[in-house]
Amino acid sequence: MDTNELQNTIDALCKPIKLIEEKSGSEADLVQPARAELAFFGMYLIFDEGSFDEEELDLLEKITGFKINRDYWNEIIELGRVDSEENYLSQPPHTFAVMVDVDNALYESGEVMTAYNAVYEVYKLMGETFINKKGSPDVKRQKKFERFLEMVEDYRRKNTKVPDTQDKTVIPSKKGVQAPKKS
Repeated sequence: MDTNELQNTIDALCKPIKLIEEKSGSEADLVQPARAELAFFGMYLIFDEGSFDEEELDLLEKITGFKINRDYWNEIIELGRVDSEENYLSQPPHTFAVMVDVDNALYESGEVMTAYNAVYEVYKLMGETFINKKGSPDVKRQKKFERFLEMVEDYRRKNTKVPDTQDKTVIPSKKGVQAPKKS
């Protein structure tokens, strides 16, 4: 995905987050923390052997809209827990928790649940962008990304009020199925 498209996608995601903030009556800003979590996710993916690629950090700032102040490295790394996969994967970004709650509320009111999926897709696009940033897939980043997706999907399964649809029997379309022969 083109980085400008990714930036536009992230900006588009922030609009419903702002709406959730307003509708919930929250006095807290939800948009900037969501942008910070996206930046931390990118930092988690690109962190390699104790350092970051400066060009990739600049790109991360551009697409997420979150300034990564190099004067406060230790604080930023600690806040984002990006230097240790064990720390980073200990809990999902707060944005995912909020979106699971939004989907639970939508489910209870009979509405279509799309909040979690919207955030999930943005993280997925961002992950794929940084995995393929150097022209060919970075296997180490791919594995980190897969473990991240497993973690957020596990969080969703454990915290959703929506019944599990994987066990439901799907009846295939009868179109093209031959009728049974009469005996």
